[in-house]
Amino acid sequence: MKVYIIGTGPGDPELITLKAARIIGLCDVLVYDDLIPHAILALGREDAFRIYAGKRGGKPHKNQDEINMLLADLAKKGYSIARLKGGDPFVFGRGGEEALFLSENNIDFEIIPGITSAIAAPMYAGIPPTHRSISSSLHIVTAHEDPLKTDSFLDWSLLAKDKGTLVFLMGASRIASIADSLIKNGMDVTTPCALVQDATGSRQRHIISILKDVGQAGIAHGITSPCVMIVGHVVNLSKTLYKERQLPLKGKNILVTRPQTLAWSTSRLFSSLGANVFVYPLIDIVEIAFDIPDMSAYDMFIFTSQNAVRVFLEKIYSCDIDARTFSGKELWAIGPKTRDALKRYGLLADGMAGVFSAEGIVEQLKKRDLKKMNICIPRAKGARPYLVDSLKKMGANVDELSVYETRLPPHADKGGFADVLSKVDTVIFTSPSGVKNAFKILGDDIKPLVDKKTLVAIGPVTGTCMEDLGITSYIQANTYTDSGIVDSLKGYKN
Repeated sequence: MKVYIIGTGPGDPELITLKAARIIGLCDVLVYDDLIPHAILALGREDAFRIYAGKRGGKPHKNQDEINMLLADLAKKGYSIARLKGGDPFVFGRGGEEALFLSENNIDFEIIPGITSAIAAPMYAGIPPTHRSISSSLHIVTAHEDPLKTDSFLDWSLLAKDKGTLVFLMGASRIASIADSLIKNGMDVTTPCALVQDATGSRQRHIISILKDVGQAGIAHGITSPCVMIVGHVVNLSKTLYKERQLPLKGKNILVTRPQTLAWSTSRLFSSLGANVFVYPLIDIVEIAFDIPDMSAYDMFIFTSQNAVRVFLEKIYSCDIDARTFSGKELWAIGPKTRDALKRYGLLADGMAGVFSAEGIVEQLKKRDLKKMNICIPRAKGARPYLVDSLKKMGANVDELSVYETRLPPHADKGGFADVLSKVDTVIFTSPSGVKNAFKILGDDIKPLVDKKTLVAIGPVTGTCMEDLGITSYIQANTYTDSGIVDSLKGYKN
């Protein structure tokens, strides 16, 4: 039992630390605040409990005492808990309060730092928080404290006289009052200011102003939370250092429906290209008990998914059989993801489908004399018979080995899925099983919920499944990979 108080970074999922990502993947329970990216939650185990403990103005939330007790109760029940906080947990994240409570109750805990938006927001707007010739100090200030109250912890007269950089966090509703307090205490009204909204995320935007105008500028540009306010002459460097990134998926809200184990890599790619990514797995990968075959009996192994690679090789490796057992045998992969999965186990594919499908493998092997060849295909239970049937017609002896099956995730429910669908404009389907499970969850309600959304099928098999279930308006990736999906979405207007 242990509580890990984890900073998840300022917004971009790739800015999470390696240690944080590793610990999240080990914990039994994820207790997460508001604004934690879906892609980061997808790092958790498929069976991990996820408990929302966010606090956002005007919305129902758990108070701090309730959160403290929740963490303590979970720990006393023997769970390992990842307490996920945006930015850094000790920079206005109340991580210190939670750590003190756990300490007082003799509960083991560990702090895992994160990148705070106080540093990341200026940097992503082209503003160095410090600069040798301009600013030699940095003050990070919470804007949640009312600058007009008489018993403030802040000395506004000192802040106004400081020649360094001031960074105000959580201050979207108090921009004007912050500026007024600084001006009243003697700060030059022409001091440069910047407002950065949704720092480091796909929807980041920022404006540059001066102190006397910044409040009105924030209103005029519709700046809302989460917002970071930067005050100081380093702001002027933004004009030179900020470069608009060319992000082909900017402005798109994309739902990834891949299994939990695969969602992170897909989400990371889409996020890096500007998308706001949501994750709702529609498939659970469940290993099936199987006996390891006589490896020496086969001339060729064909892998049609990275899931098959992982499950099959983990099983044989756990039985003290290593890569040497494949010596002199041909290994085929259906596509680059499967090829790369083999490489992670020290195996190089001898061949790969030109078109990343069962049809593509058959087309490649048509050029070969397969008579009397013994082929093993570790794959999903209930997979399409096309590959096995085609190879048998070509004279091969084929053993199909079911090593896993796809199921509806245990936490999938109509309300949760419908809620996520309401937040996105694009839905990615990467397998027929995912499409079928979407219909299984929502029934007849699915069509109005996806109406006018961009639906993407990773390939023709998934597309055919969508058509069979009555969805005929979709786009299909020409290359059946995540990169192919990106190419299909570039410039696409629904």
